[in-house]
Amino acid sequence: MVWKRLLALSACFVGMVSAAMSDTILVVATSEHPPYVSERPEQSFLTDLFLEIGKQMGVTFDFKYMPWRRCEIAVENHSAWAAVPYVPTPERTQKFVFSAPLYSKQTKFFYYSVDGKRKTIPFATLSDLKAYRIGGVLGYFYETMFRNADLQVDYVSQEEQNFRKLQTGRVDLVPALDFLGWHIIGKIFPPEEQIRFFTLERPLQVGDNYLMTSRDYPDSELWLGRFNNALRNVKESGVYQKIATKHGLVLDRK
Repeated sequence: MVWKRLLALSACFVGMVSAAMSDTILVVATSEHPPYVSERPEQSFLTDLFLEIGKQMGVTFDFKYMPWRRCEIAVENHSAWAAVPYVPTPERTQKFVFSAPLYSKQTKFFYYSVDGKRKTIPFATLSDLKAYRIGGVLGYFYETMFRNADLQVDYVSQEEQNFRKLQTGRVDLVPALDFLGWHIIGKIFPPEEQIRFFTLERPLQVGDNYLMTSRDYPDSELWLGRFNNALRNVKESGVYQKIATKHGLVLDRK
């Protein structure tokens, strides 16, 4: 009889935990970054992906949009459970932990050519770019990298601003995700201008983007473990690829 009571209590406890988790809302801080994430559903791969992950976890994700620097602050002060998409840096890994990869990406330098012809811009190391004015976004992974290389960087809060500055000659180079950069160019410029944009052959960075959460967020390891398991299930089930295809993305499923 004792074991039956223990079993019943155990089942009751599991049910209470499951019910509590099903009522849980996890806030995710982010900023406009179409087609990866956006307040416009048709331009937001990650919100669709997180909807499926949330079903697996039994939670609801609430996306809050803010400047990139505020995203990191929101995670640090626990007003958000996590921020996406982010990449690890030495500074960040001291305070935050990262999920399994959300998607693979390649960051390249874009430039504009008035005559529509490719330019020769040597780029083996960042020091090769000291003579060029670079347009960056506040809060992006490359800030420390560019500062250490003593580059001339003019920072703004949104990607589109940089491409408009690039087209008008106020900056010479703009680093952006390869797919995202071409998406922005196609969105804000007419066809006759689009053909004047190019990228340097050598990428600035090749890697993955992740979810970032605080090391000391309540039950941090539990939530991150559940998230990673759900992400893996969504990938293995084929749902991940369907969502990527819906948004016109070709992404690594690793």
